Amino acid sequence: MNLTNGTSRWLLNYSLGMRSLSLVVIFAFLTLTSLSQINFPHLKNESFTYDQAIEELTKLSNFSPYIEIIEQGKTDVGRRLHTVVFNFNKEFDPTKIDRSKKAVLLINNAIHPGESCGVDATVKLFEYLSTHEKEFENLIVVAIPVYNIGGMLNRSKYSRSGQSGPVECGFRANYQHLDLNRDFIKSDALNTAAFHKIFHAWKPHLFMDTHTTNGSDHQYPLTLIVSQRNKMNPILAEYTYGKLENYLYQKMAEKEKEIVPYVHLMKSTPNEGIKDFLETPRYSSGYVNLFNTIGLISEAHKYASFENRVEYTYELLNTLCVFSNVNSTDLIRTKELANQSDRAQNQFTINWLLDTMSAETLSFKGYEMNLVKSETTGLLRRSYDNTKKETFPVPHYRSYIPIQGVSVPQYYVIPQCYPKLIEVLKRQEIALDRFENDTILNGGMYYLEGVTAPKEPYEKHYFHADVRVNENFQSVRFYKGDVIISLNQDARRYLVETLEPNAVDAFFRWNYFDNVLQQKEWFSDFAFDPIAKELLEADERLNLEFQEKRKNDSKFARDHMGQLLWIFQRSKYYEPEHKRYPIMRIY
Repeated sequence: MNLTNGTSRWLLNYSLGMRSLSLVVIFAFLTLTSLSQINFPHLKNESFTYDQAIEELTKLSNFSPYIEIIEQGKTDVGRRLHTVVFNFNKEFDPTKIDRSKKAVLLINNAIHPGESCGVDATVKLFEYLSTHEKEFENLIVVAIPVYNIGGMLNRSKYSRSGQSGPVECGFRANYQHLDLNRDFIKSDALNTAAFHKIFHAWKPHLFMDTHTTNGSDHQYPLTLIVSQRNKMNPILAEYTYGKLENYLYQKMAEKEKEIVPYVHLMKSTPNEGIKDFLETPRYSSGYVNLFNTIGLISEAHKYASFENRVEYTYELLNTLCVFSNVNSTDLIRTKELANQSDRAQNQFTINWLLDTMSAETLSFKGYEMNLVKSETTGLLRRSYDNTKKETFPVPHYRSYIPIQGVSVPQYYVIPQCYPKLIEVLKRQEIALDRFENDTILNGGMYYLEGVTAPKEPYEKHYFHADVRVNENFQSVRFYKGDVIISLNQDARRYLVETLEPNAVDAFFRWNYFDNVLQQKEWFSDFAFDPIAKELLEADERLNLEFQEKRKNDSKFARDHMGQLLWIFQRSKYYEPEHKRYPIMRIY
């Protein structure tokens, strides 16, 4: 057959085109095959290592234009924290997203790397998002695949004794030997600084922190903590408990993966009752709730199989994604209203107490429990018989009573000599100003009348468990460069709950201001004794009080230096800065 030159060229081009198309099809097939062949280790009672988790998420990012993996700030072990982001609009810069249309869900995993089911579940979740992107057009999912990288790298077979898999897992503490889920206020770890920046960049509407727990044995592979209702903004609480909580329990039950509230025991067994967990701001969900983000914690059951723990956690994350996508408009509006409400609130509760007089009844699926003789100690211990399933009513204590509140000032004034505190505040995107000149201000200054600290440190600090204060109005000199902060901003609740020294997780309790607890000026008895005599002679009321104390306190009456100190601390020689909380409240 004779072919013209034009026909030959056409056939050649057609042949080359078909070959190119074949290569594209083969490449796409190989990519999809590779994607579908993620070897999920939880199916073999193993978990992803840190490197494996990042590698799989990087593959998903390369495969899907809707997923991006991003390096963030440093951690204590020197590795950078990652976020993996899903967005149907393919925009991964939080400064460029349309916040009027997109709800944001932030997921945090492996804050305790021995509790790693969330890592595996998140890889599975993003695999699903990569092929079902159209189902989540109204949602941005941001996940920290591994938060405690140092603990994740510290793998062994001996973390989490008695846990039903995986074969190896990470260690609870980070490289600095800190429990990162106690660090969200005191902020000792680089991980925490990175988290603050991620959180405020994305401003999520919902937050999920994935965990594993123990304490008792029961039939539920997964339990759930919802940020405690009474301490939440009322608008946020009504939405969370009126709509979200019921949805999660219902949909998980429909998937035949029933969950219950976190089994936080009142005493030693579920039969005696459980209580809602009061996650104060030191914890991740308590911290995010200060900014009107709905905080959730999944608590997988340590004694369930690792495969079940991962699958239940995955289904909960997936369910939360579905809810967030469908209800994105409501979530956005609810957060806005809660922020507006906080800015108008003039009183905040800063300490709470469990209400033991009020309880709901929960139908609980457990196991028969008996006390048996320990083969190790010869003493009695609990024993759960997994062959004898039981369903029984359990008292569920859900309410906390406010026991201490505080009025909100217009401003806080912070001396510049506390740079770590100021840096932490800046990370919260708090608006602050600095004085351009030295100035004298009139305002309220707290005096620390009662402060107790433990003998042993807790998370690198001697946490002040008991703090009592008395406010005194006075004039105080501040200097050029000192900081003044208006409370008329979205961070109003955060500022009150961290800068009021007797708030449950205040910076003061975490030793940010222990320097003021030590008296600096003293005296010699031989030099001060004649001055003390003159002070008593010049002040009849002081002398009367002094004589009365000597009369009624025999120990004081025998203490020469103690008596002089008593007079010294009531004189102008005594420094006003001693036990004076250095932050001024201006009304």
